[in-house]
Amino acid sequence: MAKPFNAKWNRNAKLQKTSGEVYTVVGFGIPADTNFRDANGERRNTCPGASACKAVCFAKQGRYVMPNVKAARDHNLALSQHPNFVGMAVADLGRKRSVNTVRIHDSGDFYSQEYFDKWCAIARALPHLTFYAYTKSLHLQLAGAPANFHVTQSLGGKHDGLVNLRRPHSRIFSTHADRKRARYIDGNVSDSPAIEGVTRIGLVYHGGRHLTPAQKKFFS
Repeated sequence: MAKPFNAKWNRNAKLQKTSGEVYTVVGFGIPADTNFRDANGERRNTCPGASACKAVCFAKQGRYVMPNVKAARDHNLALSQHPNFVGMAVADLGRKRSVNTVRIHDSGDFYSQEYFDKWCAIARALPHLTFYAYTKSLHLQLAGAPANFHVTQSLGGKHDGLVNLRRPHSRIFSTHADRKRARYIDGNVSDSPAIEGVTRIGLVYHGGRHLTPAQKKFFS
């Protein structure tokens, strides 16, 4: 068996802003919208539920395309397929005494049921930590998440028809004015709404690429 290796946990700008007196957050990211073969040789994509978001994905712009950032996410994708991923992640997080919150996927998504179930196992093994994730992988069985694992459904994907609007969900807006008119809580500055299970979270597009008129209309 290959020698165990540590995950590349990160604290991007948003996670740093979220961290404070209440939350100390680290994130686990994998490459966004990337095709690969899993450990069983099966073809996968790291964002299997993505649709409209692909054209404006923040995780395919800016710092995310820098070689060191890309390498860290490639490393995590390989690690996620390791036979002892659950044990290694539990051990890694157990050594981070100051951390109390984990964001799963500041980039990428749950690419298979097996992978989602691994994160459920990690959360169950660390009940003193809070785990949270935005996901468009709504074709998976997500109901098995433990109480300390908060899942926010993300609109704008292939499986929008499966979104339960009475449960925590998020929408992308082109402007804050659009978000406010729709009465969605601001999820841009901090991840605390997702951590706390807020039902209506609005994420305003902030990538470097300008939205086309059609994209602005779609996200209004």
